[in-house]
Amino acid sequence: MKNIIKILSVLLLMLNANFLSAQNDNLVNVCALGIGNATYLKDYKVKLPANSPEQKFSVILNKGTVYKFVVCNAEGYEGKAVIKLMDGGNTLVSNLKPDGSFLEAVGFSCQKTGMYNIMCGFKNNKEGAAVIIMSYITK
Repeated sequence: MKNIIKILSVLLLMLNANFLSAQNDNLVNVCALGIGNATYLKDYKVKLPANSPEQKFSVILNKGTVYKFVVCNAEGYEGKAVIKLMDGGNTLVSNLKPDGSFLEAVGFSCQKTGMYNIMCGFKNNKEGAAVIIMSYITK
């Protein structure tokens, strides 16, 4: 009996993981539609419980390239993603406007090649899930 319960538990965990993966992939596909005439580079998936620290992604950006970051929040979560592109301790761009509203996409014209950090958390430390699509715009 214990073995049957263990097997069922493992199967349920696998099904749940596959379902969450499918939801993430669907969100990536929907979000990628928002890049417009830009060229897709990479997507970043973020899921954080309430009161979690920001998640950090390191990326190398190239001088002379205009990058576009599109943010899509998953349904069913109270948290809204706040992204910041950082160079050391300096915030270069963010999707959170000073009035507390959000931009769906932000652009960044890279002035120097180097390592940058994409920071993602959720406003008011709420639980949230989101996808960030990084793309570049050809001049």
